[in-house]
Amino acid sequence: MGTYLFGDADEPLDPKFDALSSLLDAGTFARVEQLGVADGWRCLEVGGGGGSVANWLADVVAPSGHVTVTDIDVTRLEERDNVTVLEHDVVSNILPGNAFDLVHARLVLFYLPAREVVLRKLRDSLRPGGWLVLEEFDCLPLEVLKAAPDDAKLIMRVKNALLTLLDQAGAELAWGARVERALLDAGLNDVSGSREVREWEGGSAGCRLLAATARLVRAKLPLTDDEFDRYLELLASPETVISSYAICSAQGRR
Repeated sequence: MGTYLFGDADEPLDPKFDALSSLLDAGTFARVEQLGVADGWRCLEVGGGGGSVANWLADVVAPSGHVTVTDIDVTRLEERDNVTVLEHDVVSNILPGNAFDLVHARLVLFYLPAREVVLRKLRDSLRPGGWLVLEEFDCLPLEVLKAAPDDAKLIMRVKNALLTLLDQAGAELAWGARVERALLDAGLNDVSGSREVREWEGGSAGCRLLAATARLVRAKLPLTDDEFDRYLELLASPETVISSYAICSAQGRR
């Protein structure tokens, strides 16, 4: 499997997960609600991270539904009456077949060289009629919309360095752009998707995510301390505006 670059934070409240939740949860919840998720559904949340999606699903499918949430690091996930937390490597470990009404994975397959194999594994874990929902980034569109010229060059230097590290670790930088096609190729039905590029102002959840991920790989970035400090200042300043990564989602039914 690939090497996950951003899994070494020691803080009980990881700023990366906080930023991801603030940035993406509302869209995730709306997307899943449109599928009709309700009391009694059995759901699988793959790569549960900070647990916000699993906890929301648990409330929606209660009292008779159930959520299984997996990750390779489960320290931030919480068992509940209708939530099972499973320490699990989706590449090498087995998933039950024909078991779930909904399988959701957000920013998981992006990192995995074996993403096509994992996609088929997720498909096979669905009950007939069940939905698979994937949410991924296409990292290539990010550009600086507002900053002084030298500051814009610094932001793009960091972006390019981060993308190089991701590529070397086995991520597919434009995976989000082809995730809908991948669901079709996996034989799923009723496939649809969306793609959104936003403006991220300094201090927003998107810029906080960029800052948090940069901190986690600080030692690997070719920057002086002054340059790195300036980068963090720019991402916190409302005077900075960045065109985001493309946020891509797709869903299909078995």
